[in-house]
Amino acid sequence: MSHNACWVIDKYEYRACREPQREFCSVASLHNHSCHSIENLASLNRVMTLPYMRPFRRLLQRSFGLEAEKGLDYSDLKYNPPFAPADVWRMEHQSARRLGFDRLLLAITDHDCILGGLKLLKEMSARQKEIALGEELSIRFQNHLFHLGVTGIPPSEIEGVHPELLKASREGRLSDLFESLRALKCLVILNHPFLPWDGDRSRPIPVLELLERFGWAIHALEYNGMRCHSENDDVMRLARHARKPLVGGGDSHLLEASSVLCASTMAMDASNCAEAIKSGLTMPLIKSDYFAPLNWKLTLRVLSFIGLYRKIAHYKGSPIQSMIGGRWILLDPVGGLARIFLRLAAGFGMVR
Repeated sequence: MSHNACWVIDKYEYRACREPQREFCSVASLHNHSCHSIENLASLNRVMTLPYMRPFRRLLQRSFGLEAEKGLDYSDLKYNPPFAPADVWRMEHQSARRLGFDRLLLAITDHDCILGGLKLLKEMSARQKEIALGEELSIRFQNHLFHLGVTGIPPSEIEGVHPELLKASREGRLSDLFESLRALKCLVILNHPFLPWDGDRSRPIPVLELLERFGWAIHALEYNGMRCHSENDDVMRLARHARKPLVGGGDSHLLEASSVLCASTMAMDASNCAEAIKSGLTMPLIKSDYFAPLNWKLTLRVLSFIGLYRKIAHYKGSPIQSMIGGRWILLDPVGGLARIFLRLAAGFGMVR
């Protein structure tokens, strides 16, 4: 498989696609996060075990004002991505245009939050057909965290139904949740179904059991732009087994536009996206930047976070900026160097 060209997944098989704009009418970016999404830094637990990151362990903890915390679990550190909804729109549109597409359907899917999509609809009311209102709903099934990419929530009903959707998901009333989503005619995608949230890959993930019980309400599985190739191959095999469509999602969070999109042979908009996917008229479109090593992509995002952390991070509700105050810390110049490195990497086309 050449990593210098685009690929699509056609009938659960990879196929080269050197000129996607000639084959497809439109693309959709269905998994994006804006500043309204609350993210955690659980991935740092793994990143800090990498050999070249070990010298920075104590420095990093002190830099958050958490030097007194023993056995720090980085999942307790939260941040909001630095991009406003309009920034996500511009970034994804620029990426789509580089592929030759003028038309893009965008869904901002913040974690358990609809505000990003609502704000984008308000700011770009003339582009409402190209904006699908959505979010990434968190559910627990057999004590495992799963994420549902939900799009197509009717804006006119959002005030009444959204609190009920959140309440049902948080209380574990999954039957009620899926019934409500079906009644709303939402598109429901099971995002990164093999993601081991606790980092323990030996622990079984009950995704087959989830699909056996609620597959009637899950329309598609996601090929995720921030998961490794082998994991996405497992998702592709699962989709074939479950007879579910496969869609592409970026899930980039901090740095770059989506590396995996959803391409369609029809002109997708907010009203027909779900039908296009369910009818098999879409394919995951894998851009060349997807093939960068996952550890490289994660390292770039860690560096991006380090460059911005004073502004965007908080620990158990307290902003990091207030915890460290005006105290000078070594991570400040490291953050400056991180920003310089990222600019140089971008100049050489190394940011993925």
